[in-house]
Amino acid sequence: MSRRTSRSWTPGSVTAVCSLFTLTFLLGGIWVSAIGVEYRLFGLVDGLAALLILYVLLNTGVVSWPVDAWGGLVLIYLVAATAQLVAMLLPPPGVVEWIVLGLLLLFAGGASFGVHRSRVVLGLGLAAVALAALRYSILPFVWARTRLPETPIIDLREVSEGVKGFFVAYTPGQPITHLIAFAAILAWVLAVWIQWPPEPEGHWLERLSRADRDRLLFWLLRGARGEGDSVSVEQVRGYLEGDAKEE
Repeated sequence: MSRRTSRSWTPGSVTAVCSLFTLTFLLGGIWVSAIGVEYRLFGLVDGLAALLILYVLLNTGVVSWPVDAWGGLVLIYLVAATAQLVAMLLPPPGVVEWIVLGLLLLFAGGASFGVHRSRVVLGLGLAAVALAALRYSILPFVWARTRLPETPIIDLREVSEGVKGFFVAYTPGQPITHLIAFAAILAWVLAVWIQWPPEPEGHWLERLSRADRDRLLFWLLRGARGEGDSVSVEQVRGYLEGDAKEE
């Protein structure tokens, strides 16, 4: 069940959030390798994954539902920045990317049903750390240590490169790429934190303490209300205040 949350936007807050998302978009595509600097724009798979993440964020109250044109503009910037961030964190094309995308789909499906938004944010943070470790630590380590020697009969080095390319088409990056990626993630986190909507108010029964709910239950069991009748907020407040005065 979705919990719709929204917030009041001002030109200043929209500018700040959209600027941070733009910074994420610009930094997230930079890849510095030994042969030079290139900009990698997100693709179709990354964009679809960003829409899926947006649905989870909206459904769990991490980001605000748009109530005006300002809110819609923020969501557009959010989708573009998230897609670029997904492209930056996902492994390069190959079998490894397919496995990671499958796990991402499972996470999105599980996070869409009754999960508190704090747990969703924690889950996204852990997923980002895992993906960053895979792309910027594990892949470089494995890539540099799985090179077979050349032989006269069969070029084992070429065979090993083909096998590695089947699993992941990886191009080693320079250390500066790690710093750029961290800056992009930090800008995205700051933008989400700035627009963090207020916690939606639940049903009035959920806001009662456990002791008050127990007292209300005993009152109903004593037959204070007829079977099938509804209980209003004023009646509950009157009963609880009257009971407190007697005590």
